[in-house]
Amino acid sequence: MRRVWGALLVAAAVLVGGCSDGGQAAAPVEPSGIELPPRPRDVRIDGVDPCSLLTEEQRTRLGLDRPPVFDLGPSLLYPGADIPACLIQGYEPRAVSVGLSIVTIAGIELFTSGGLAAAVRPVQTHGFPAVVAVPTRFTSYCTVVVDVAPGQLLDVQFADGGRQPPIPQPQLCQNAEQTADAVMETLLASR
Repeated sequence: MRRVWGALLVAAAVLVGGCSDGGQAAAPVEPSGIELPPRPRDVRIDGVDPCSLLTEEQRTRLGLDRPPVFDLGPSLLYPGADIPACLIQGYEPRAVSVGLSIVTIAGIELFTSGGLAAAVRPVQTHGFPAVVAVPTRFTSYCTVVVDVAPGQLLDVQFADGGRQPPIPQPQLCQNAEQTADAVMETLLASR
């Protein structure tokens, strides 16, 4: 499991570190200047199981046909604590992977401050402010981060599963947004 989840952590490191293939640091990313609307309310996610955030029906709709796999481990993107995460894969009709992380040690400011090697654009999901972080160098995944409470966020990553031809990144971003919507629907129904 750690090997599978490790690929998602490497993707997160690329978002933060902006390293090139040779290990050389990429040019710094300019501040994004993104201002987000306020949250409609705070939804604390302490103790939430990330694997509970997509129902079986939602997983089927998103093409995720493998059982969710829970992981708790360190993250390069969110240093200082073990981050509860869930990996869900799908192989039919296409190969994809979704990573859901419950982050209670960092707020969405990490993504709006401009320190990422990604193009960041604001969106909303169920009225909650969010951003789509599109890696500028690697095109095999896309991330949506939802601001749920002060210093807390949901990190939803949608990645290509490696078949040919690859899934275009705009489609991965669209799927990441759909997944974030489904996650928020489930979270809000339980609160």
